[in-house]
Amino acid sequence: MRISVRVGLSLLAAATAVAPNQAPAADSQAVAPLARPAAAAATTLLTPAETTAAAKTEAARVRRVRLPTLPKLEGTAEYRLLDGTGKQVGRIAGTGEALEADVAPGKPYMVVPPARGRQAATLSKLEFPARYLSFDKNGNPLNDGGLFLRPLAAPLTWDDQAKAYTTELIVGYDFKDGHERPLAVPKTVAFFAEGSDAQIKADTVVVNKSGTAGYQRVVLSTRQAEGETLFTARAGPADELQASVAIHREPGRLEISLPSGQIDAFGLGTGTLAITLLARDGRPLAAPEALTIHLSSRRLRLPPSVTLAAGQSSTTADLRSLGAGTDEIRAEVGDLKSSLPVRVVLPIAAAVAAIVGGALGGAARFLRNKGRKGSLLARRLVEGMLVGVLFVGAAWAGLVTVDVTAGVLGTPFGAFVLAGLSGYLGCVVLDRVTERTFRGLKPA
Repeated sequence: MRISVRVGLSLLAAATAVAPNQAPAADSQAVAPLARPAAAAATTLLTPAETTAAAKTEAARVRRVRLPTLPKLEGTAEYRLLDGTGKQVGRIAGTGEALEADVAPGKPYMVVPPARGRQAATLSKLEFPARYLSFDKNGNPLNDGGLFLRPLAAPLTWDDQAKAYTTELIVGYDFKDGHERPLAVPKTVAFFAEGSDAQIKADTVVVNKSGTAGYQRVVLSTRQAEGETLFTARAGPADELQASVAIHREPGRLEISLPSGQIDAFGLGTGTLAITLLARDGRPLAAPEALTIHLSSRRLRLPPSVTLAAGQSSTTADLRSLGAGTDEIRAEVGDLKSSLPVRVVLPIAAAVAAIVGGALGGAARFLRNKGRKGSLLARRLVEGMLVGVLFVGAAWAGLVTVDVTAGVLGTPFGAFVLAGLSGYLGCVVLDRVTERTFRGLKPA
């Protein structure tokens, strides 16, 4: 127990005041050198009442305290006992035993563990590191309690209205005895979200009561699609909770697309259909497992189904036109459905190119004839156009082994070239057939 220096000075001052009435003048002169500094010392002396109060306060201080049950720490790590100003007044071993303590009954204190890393937020409570308490005159803990945080949803899920991954965070204060009552010192908690895509609405709250009546809520939201969202809740320099919460991306819909919404009809039009799995946030989502996507259409030839491999977000399917008119491609897997309108149009440009190419092929064959007459030219033009259109049409329908799905043959220019060649050769073939069929026949 500390002995106040002021108590000793008060007794010295009282003895000095009585001495002049009892001792002769000579004695007074003898002690005069000691009496002169007494005037200066009197400015720091306490009255008897103040001295008594100081002595009682000093006597009331507790040197050894009993602490609440604390989680054991590893190695030589220790808890710290802080007063209301944040000053350390004691050390506590990792086993919870008080090594040193100097407290005043009824005053607020905090028990603070060593700094700890970031914690993963789940549906369970996350307790702030500090425990708030006071002590009675025997060193027993009173009003043991602390702050906590709990998300209403974890991991974060997509909110269509907010256009972000969101959850509510509940902040509250619980006493160890479970009682609900106003806090002697309200707790102010400030929140900080890390990252440009994360934010917290109502980022500062004040907890005035323990229990459900004092719960406060903030909204954590983020637009990031990968990784974890990091945030910090701080009630003071010695009471800071660092946490992280994961993001759960759910399948939202299928997206199907073509390079163009218009396809040439009658087998000329071909393309590659892309099917993409999108999350609810509208961004591609890797399939958690292999998915079989069913496809259907009335005027397009495509596979009945395609497989989206696990870990992939998109796949493709080749298609080709069968008829003409408006159509719709449908894709379906489970509850996810999607459709894409498409126009299957007549290949007018290619048809005109085929007619012109066939006519030029017939004209080229006419130039090879020795006896060129006007009637023969007309016949060659008609023959070239007919053979050219028929051959290109057969190629579009897949009846001849000419690949019109790749390169120049699938374009109007390709149809022109194919019709020209077939028109020229067709005239030769027709001449040979006519000659063999009608050889020896003469008009009667």
